[in-house]
Amino acid sequence: MPHGEGVTGAPAGTVVPQELLEEMLWFFRVEDASPWNISIFALMGVVVVISMVLLGRSIKENRKQKKLPREKPTPEVLTEAGTKDDNNLNILRETLLSEKLNLAEVDVELKERSMPAVFLPDPRESES
Repeated sequence: MPHGEGVTGAPAGTVVPQELLEEMLWFFRVEDASPWNISIFALMGVVVVISMVLLGRSIKENRKQKKLPREKPTPEVLTEAGTKDDNNLNILRETLLSEKLNLAEVDVELKERSMPAVFLPDPRESES
């Protein structure tokens, strides 16, 4: 039996060389994927174990942090913090006041522009 006769769908007279067939069989091979699957599952297990260890260490450190007594600030630190807060408040007031002045200037500029006035009907007139 000639090589090309048993192939269905092959045009008559088509002969495929044996080397090409072997290369196609190698290229389009179907293998058992179980080694790949096992290696992926093993890698997943390693990642889960490492994640759990890191999560446990983080939980322990957070508990230790909560159990430690908080340091009470010294009076020197309190006075420094108070002056810093006062300075921050003064800077904040100055910026807010300057922004209010800028808004007032913008409002005046908008009023000076010649824009046609839009008159809306009085709602009381439309009801009657």
